[in-house]
Amino acid sequence: MNAERRYYDPDVQTMPLERLRALQAERLARQLDRVWSVPVPFFRRKLEAAGLRRADLRGLGDLPLIPTTVKDDLRRSEEEHPPFGDYRGAPIEACVRLGASTGTSGRPTLILWTPKDLAVDHAASARGRWRWGLRPGMSLANAHPFGVNAGGWHFSHGVEMLGVLNVPSGPPLGEAHVRDVLEVWRRIRPDMYRLFGNVARTYADAARAMGLDPERDLNLRITGDHPAEQYLMVSSGLEALPLLGSACEERDGAHLAEDLAIVEVIDRRTARPCGDGERGNLVVTVLEKDNFLLRYDLEDLVRWNTKPCPCGETHRRLFYEGRVRDVVRVGDRELLPIDVAFVLYEFPEVSHPSAEYQIVRRADVLRVRVEYDPAVDAGGLARRLGERFQERFGVAADVELVPRGAVPRFAYKAARVVDA
Repeated sequence: MNAERRYYDPDVQTMPLERLRALQAERLARQLDRVWSVPVPFFRRKLEAAGLRRADLRGLGDLPLIPTTVKDDLRRSEEEHPPFGDYRGAPIEACVRLGASTGTSGRPTLILWTPKDLAVDHAASARGRWRWGLRPGMSLANAHPFGVNAGGWHFSHGVEMLGVLNVPSGPPLGEAHVRDVLEVWRRIRPDMYRLFGNVARTYADAARAMGLDPERDLNLRITGDHPAEQYLMVSSGLEALPLLGSACEERDGAHLAEDLAIVEVIDRRTARPCGDGERGNLVVTVLEKDNFLLRYDLEDLVRWNTKPCPCGETHRRLFYEGRVRDVVRVGDRELLPIDVAFVLYEFPEVSHPSAEYQIVRRADVLRVRVEYDPAVDAGGLARRLGERFQERFGVAADVELVPRGAVPRFAYKAARVVDA
């Protein structure tokens, strides 16, 4: 494979839109046929309850007729038809890997992959990570969790498929583990790191405590956790398509793998399609996997960028904004952690080297607890932050400044919103 080429899969990534939509329609038809032929009792039951027969679903335009499915529906299926539920498109005998969701929104669901499912996920992974500049012969350290969560395994095999030396490191759990990981990084000095949340900062702090300079000795550059970084990729979960898309060099939204999934953005109250730049729920239909999902509502908030991209890729772009459960309603405004974070990053006193904060859920005021540089005037800083929140969002703000280290750190997914 030519490491200098711009696209991982040029024919697919630059496919004319008319051909791309025709390919989606063909692959959707195949999955709909399987609902009745395999069969997949969960989806057949859902469709028939909505008064739909196979003959009623003639193309992409009929897809919105299908009711959406959410994670709680999958949990209920697994409870009623243990252990795997009745929403699978392949029998357990055809599956070669099992994983579980993280359980951050409730009881973890089980995830199954056939060899074909893994091949689809790995192809999407390779395409997405090629955009990062990852190439055969490079090395990459990742901190995804392993074990039954399966995220670490999935990430690792996706980069190994590219011919990349994978350095699976895991989250920073325990001093002995952190020390062992840092020693490996010191000896290898990976070309690239894929860390998340507080992980890079935790490892870097531990390196300094060992007398190491993270950049010089580990090739680990701490660039902060700027909220714009969130826009560089979008996932639809391990149960759908883990790396649904990633950003090109334009850094103006993540290009989707629209040959492998049909993506919708819908208003969560009315179910109407959202237009360019409008926040709505991410709904995904998986096209090429044996274990597929129809109109799976991730209960994640995203927004479209439907403008043609100067990079030449034809697949649309998406911005990942956050989770529905993290929406904070203050008065008549609905805010997400990313909205608060963009304001915090206007103030180096609270954002250098990274902003550590939590939003305390209250209906009458935006209450933000944030760490700050103790060398500055706390009263003046809190007042300026409050004024900026008022100016930006039109809501009253109560800013509590706390010392460095006071906001809880998390080894995996940070909890940015807490109840009062």
